[in-house]
Amino acid sequence: MKYLIDAIMKIANENPDGFTIELTTLLKVEKGFSVAYKETQNCFGIEGLKRVIIHSETHGKVIGGWLNEDNNLYYFDSIMIVENEIEAIKLGIENEQIAIFDITNLKLIKL
Repeated sequence: MKYLIDAIMKIANENPDGFTIELTTLLKVEKGFSVAYKETQNCFGIEGLKRVIIHSETHGKVIGGWLNEDNNLYYFDSIMIVENEIEAIKLGIENEQIAIFDITNLKLIKL
């Protein structure tokens, strides 16, 4: 797990505005809608990242991260990638998210 943590922290440092990657390859996800799982809300720092990695290993193997400028903490989420916007919005509401992200068009969609 140390390798994954180090690699993802490096990606986070190189992408302060956020990222979405596949856990197994560490490659960027390039299309679809990013919806965070409720179970990994409020995960930040190394301990939060560990929790997200463990969740992601059994839930789609996609991780996202973003800097919360209000508190200067970098948050990590276990992510589901959804192709359909209506389905992504539905899942975002079910997972109590305040927004989802359209990766294809780099657009935040507030819920």
